[in-house]
Amino acid sequence: MKVFHREFFYGRPVSLLALGCVVLLISCRGRGAIHTALTSSADTVPVEAVTGYDYDTVSAIGAEPERETGALSPTERRLAEAGLTEIVPDDTAILVHLVYATPENFTGKVLYTDLRRAYLLPEAARMLYRASECLRRERPGLRLLIYDAARPMSVQREMWNLVKGTPQYIYVSNPANGGGLHNYGAAVDLTLADGNSAPLPMGTPFDYFGQEAHIDREDELVAQGRITQQELDNRLLLRKVMRQAGFRPLRSEWWHFNAMTRAEARERYRAVE
Repeated sequence: MKVFHREFFYGRPVSLLALGCVVLLISCRGRGAIHTALTSSADTVPVEAVTGYDYDTVSAIGAEPERETGALSPTERRLAEAGLTEIVPDDTAILVHLVYATPENFTGKVLYTDLRRAYLLPEAARMLYRASECLRRERPGLRLLIYDAARPMSVQREMWNLVKGTPQYIYVSNPANGGGLHNYGAAVDLTLADGNSAPLPMGTPFDYFGQEAHIDREDELVAQGRITQQELDNRLLLRKVMRQAGFRPLRSEWWHFNAMTRAEARERYRAVE
């Protein structure tokens, strides 16, 4: 049966801020073979299994979180002091809409109470800017839209507490075991957006954790009418530019990309609180 869905970009357009003089020294071409292995871990949870949250009934009613241009919040300051780099939004290249800073997520409540900026490890940030440049060369007019980046362990614990003891625990990284790559600033959730900041159709919304969100049998999903060929083409374009920049996709979530393995992150960095 066809899964009906809708993707939303809530609220006002993202504010204009210059990316600055980002010099991209590495070509977008010839990098696809570097990281082709798919990871199998996840750190979020099926929408319906926890709250019954229905993306089809949500309207864009100004839920876009306000991104202050002044002083950093306590959480943002902690992330910056931990050595993470802010991904500065620019409406020609990268948009930032942190879903967990709004109630329009699988929990139905605001999880990022004072986090409005997207942060990544410096090397992951460089990779993301490289992916943005690859997208500009591949499809001028499209841009990357970030849904989640560095995630404090305090939020990871809150997510885990929602699903522990249920069959859905397999989708959430246990914070007691070190959490997931989001907790290190080494993973990013994102999609493609058009010139009006509207997300391209990808077959499912962000945070949908059924088979339709998996990337390992997409041709079957198209043949069965569960996603369209255009939706698959959009996914393939997203994966192409992210892989060219060195990211690794996650098998069960078309929107999730890792900058390194968990073993690498745990050896070299500390999770952010």
